[in-house]
Amino acid sequence: MDIHNHIFNATDVPIPGFVEQVLLRDPETPVPGGPSVARSLVDLVVDIVLAARGTPTASEELIEIAELQRLPIRDGGDLLIQDRRSVEAGLVALESRVDAAGRVRQGAFATDGTLPPATGDEILFTLLAAESDIPVNPVGLAGNVRDVARAGDQARQIADAIYADEALPDAPSFKSLSERRNPDQSLVQTLMWAGLLTRSRVDILGELIRLYAHQTAQASTNDPLGSNGIKVFSPSLVDFTYWLRAGQDRDADRSGRDITDQIDLLSRMALLERGALILPFAPFCPLRAAYYRKNGNSSWLQTIQKSVESQGFAGIKLYPPMGFLPLGNDRFDAPGARRPRALRELGVTGQEIDNELRALYDWCAAEDVPIKTHGNNSLGADACTGQNASAANWEPVLETPAWSNLRLNIAHFGGFDEERFRTAPGCPIQTQAYEWQAAELIAKYDNVYVDLGYWTDVTDSNRVQSQEIIDLLDNLLDQRENLKSRLMYGSDWTMLGRENQHASYYNDVRNALKASALEESDQIAILGANALRYLGLDRRGKQYSRLKGFFEDAPQYNTIVALIRPPSNLVALARDALGQR
Repeated sequence: MDIHNHIFNATDVPIPGFVEQVLLRDPETPVPGGPSVARSLVDLVVDIVLAARGTPTASEELIEIAELQRLPIRDGGDLLIQDRRSVEAGLVALESRVDAAGRVRQGAFATDGTLPPATGDEILFTLLAAESDIPVNPVGLAGNVRDVARAGDQARQIADAIYADEALPDAPSFKSLSERRNPDQSLVQTLMWAGLLTRSRVDILGELIRLYAHQTAQASTNDPLGSNGIKVFSPSLVDFTYWLRAGQDRDADRSGRDITDQIDLLSRMALLERGALILPFAPFCPLRAAYYRKNGNSSWLQTIQKSVESQGFAGIKLYPPMGFLPLGNDRFDAPGARRPRALRELGVTGQEIDNELRALYDWCAAEDVPIKTHGNNSLGADACTGQNASAANWEPVLETPAWSNLRLNIAHFGGFDEERFRTAPGCPIQTQAYEWQAAELIAKYDNVYVDLGYWTDVTDSNRVQSQEIIDLLDNLLDQRENLKSRLMYGSDWTMLGRENQHASYYNDVRNALKASALEESDQIAILGANALRYLGLDRRGKQYSRLKGFFEDAPQYNTIVALIRPPSNLVALARDALGQR
């Protein structure tokens, strides 16, 4: 089971703000060339995404699949052709900016006869050409003036190299194109990731299943550690609109419909998908809920509740790095406190945010609904808000008696970033890894879990540091024995698509687990059984009943029954017969 993944496309997130957070606030994957190149890369990715006029909205896609009996499977080669068009359009726009900058530079010799420094666009274009093995001599770098009639030629050559036919030896897929000659180069892969986001959600889900459900390239068929691939995926929707858009650009009515359309679409996709079982998580934005309530609409939580109660959703996704804490947001209301930008723009108080979260926790506790929370200092909407992901911030929630049994997954475990990287300038110093904080919660609360989503610290492209990470994990496991039963496998697809070697991620994680001090039985549990227990599907209860009611007419329902009630589990059968939990 992959407990942590996404299948949103570019119409589901505020693209400029989202791309900035992904590319500019990621200390683990810095953009080569410095800040000016990073800014140019953001502009290029935005151009690629916006150039794809055919990227469907959730409502459009829902109409397309409304009458289907199963989800379609599109040819991988056709999808790559579609991706390539968008990437090429962005590169042509970049080349145009490069040529314009070069002409300006040619007319701006310094007094000593030297040219002014190259712009970020020029450096980025040269780096992309180098990664693609395309000789490039942008205007101005060596007195070169390209014929206007040939504008865009080199951009098209770079696109051709990225999507070259020789990179597709067998079945064309996003996988084969990720295996570049130099796996440590990331710029080209970032462009491919941008192209991926222009696909439909059905096609993005299809790529996820194609990559991880049916094949594990390095796995032995007799390997008990999940050699048959992933059978269950748990994609989370996200709701970033109110945090990443400026106040005047937020349209509460439209963006609210967008979220409900996404929920309706993913619910329908879960019923129609035959290649794997889909157990989605719905997004809850407490800022949206508070803003709605402030303006006379108190039903947003009810919208999210409906997704779990009757639409096949298995839980709720929260994203504290956007600008809120799991609890205690009233601190932002104190005189002189620095309030998050979005709260100031919308006139929402921290106490109102807490009120919405309290209502959510009350419902989740009463109805046995799992929560998945972002647990890594990344993708913060503002400076330092990534620190809201700290596992220690959940202590005030869990120490509340009514919420102490909440099923909580703190995602993105395993990097030990706070021990390995310096705290960003201007932010409160953090030295204790979030992994240790999560382990402390796990020691105290029975239903706290963590997942290994985006655990690229141990993948082959990071082979130099992987042993260091495994040693840190072993040390933590040695001191916190029960952690092993709360670890879960996760990929964080589609975000993982930024990595060159994303296709081997499942195998790389399995190999890392084998290299750790974990017993084989614990490794197997990390790949599935722990996640079933986190979801509440190891027993008969409210969660089981909800999903049984939703899936019982779908062919893949037999899959979930087999997972929950294995025929050999006589104890479980006896408990069922006695009507016990």
